[in-house]
Amino acid sequence: MKLTQLNAFKAVIECQTVTAAAERLNLSQPAVSRLLSGLEQRLGFNLFIRKGNRLVLSDEGEAFYLEVAKVFEAVSGLDSAADSIRSHHFGSLNIAAMPLLSNAFLPRILAIFLKQSSRMKVGFKTYRSEDVVRRVQSQTTDIGFAFIDEQLAGVKAQKVESECVCLLPASSPLANKMSFDIHDIANQVLIRHEKDITQRRIDQLLHRYNLSTIEHIEVSLASTAAALVREGVGIAITDPFTAHMASEHCDVVMRPLEFALPFEFDILYPALKPIHRHAELFIEQFMLLADEMDIYLKIGSMRDLSDDDTEVHHS
Repeated sequence: MKLTQLNAFKAVIECQTVTAAAERLNLSQPAVSRLLSGLEQRLGFNLFIRKGNRLVLSDEGEAFYLEVAKVFEAVSGLDSAADSIRSHHFGSLNIAAMPLLSNAFLPRILAIFLKQSSRMKVGFKTYRSEDVVRRVQSQTTDIGFAFIDEQLAGVKAQKVESECVCLLPASSPLANKMSFDIHDIANQVLIRHEKDITQRRIDQLLHRYNLSTIEHIEVSLASTAAALVREGVGIAITDPFTAHMASEHCDVVMRPLEFALPFEFDILYPALKPIHRHAELFIEQFMLLADEMDIYLKIGSMRDLSDDDTEVHHS
């Protein structure tokens, strides 16, 4: 079988549609379809089952995808090994993280980590959660930090749970309060988070008690909300990681909430190989720093995100 066929199959799985895979590979959609058809003929079984206008990954197709991922992981490993030999580095670690954690909290952990492993080569990349997932799924990233809500082949995960907190300007009269109830937020300028599950939960609470806030600004990133609090624009309800880093500034204070407002994400690992020993050390530093900052974390057990019902839609 040809590498181009395997590459087309892998791209369709990771991009979710033949059209998107064709764009990634810079090929036409019919060309990708021909590569898949040729691969199925060579294998002697169907990689997909057609259901209406959709292509659904077959059981054999999912099993074969896991083997294909090993091939590409091995090729990537050769590149990494060559880089390490060329630059005389000892060991490597590849991290992919969503912006919320990669803007401040994870860089501090990485700085601590590198002091203990000064000759380590680290790749630290920021992506949207769905792109973090794809890179872990390809088995070429050692640790991922992302929001997930689906079953994923080739990925293991640990759920991390904590509680959101309130950030406000140190100059605010509300800074004298030691904790915040939902009624304390009412009628305040609340910096809203765009398309955020935490924001939806806050809105539901406000609606339940017939309360409202002053809505002047909406942001995409928690770090932006924290920066605006520092500028005195308003208050923000955000994750404890962003909040603790922001509250180190003298113009910002952080207060706990009197109502439950969970913040959850997942630490991801490639499922087709043992967890990297350096990844284990990095996560250990993650837990230690959270503990030093008094961020209470509930860590779930390791779970495999593979699902026999993984679907690929055909455009």
